Amino acid sequence: MRRLILSTALAAVLVGSVAPPAGAQPAKAAPAALERARDTMATRFRDTKLTGDPDRDFAALLIASLEETLFLAKTQLDYGADQQLRAIAQTIQETQQARIDALKQWQVRSREAGDRSQPNPTPPGEGPLDRAAPARPQPASPPAPEKPAASATPANAPLVAGTVKKVDEAAGKVTLDHASIPNIDMDAMTMAYRVQDPALLKGLKPGEKVRFSAERINGSIAVTRIQKAK
Repeated sequence: MRRLILSTALAAVLVGSVAPPAGAQPAKAAPAALERARDTMATRFRDTKLTGDPDRDFAALLIASLEETLFLAKTQLDYGADQQLRAIAQTIQETQQARIDALKQWQVRSREAGDRSQPNPTPPGEGPLDRAAPARPQPASPPAPEKPAASATPANAPLVAGTVKKVDEAAGKVTLDHASIPNIDMDAMTMAYRVQDPALLKGLKPGEKVRFSAERINGSIAVTRIQKAK
């Protein structure tokens, strides 16, 4: 019996001595962070303004939903200790951001002159899902590949104010708490970004104020310039 008690006590000491994962913040700050995440998730989707255009409203609501999940995943990466949950949060951060970028790129195109997308005028009950499927058409020649949307050159992309939260030189990423980025239609938020040139991360430290430029390159967002604020 005495051996069992001693073994149990020793196991408790060993479990309690396991260090939190690298990058995790003190657990005592987690409740406040999770409360902020819950408040954000409760209001962001609800407060999204609708236009009456089903395509644009769908995109706006989906972006709000994805960003809510992204915000929760970031909270887990900041404070969570369980490696499996952190891996899930990291996957969410990487996949959801790609979806958000694609939706925001569509939003930019939909506002350009000459865009022909219109609200669906079909009365209820007469949509394509309510009718019998038409005969399958014969295969046609594949359409020409769509040209990627033009973006500002590095020299012309605007510099945006931000604060460095984390530097990951091994992954070539920097986490920034930043203002809105107008040239890529990105709202103000805290997010991890890939850098176009790993040399941009040299000398950067968490807590530093910076000014940076970000652009869409090959379908994803990358930081192309970053400099310490004066």
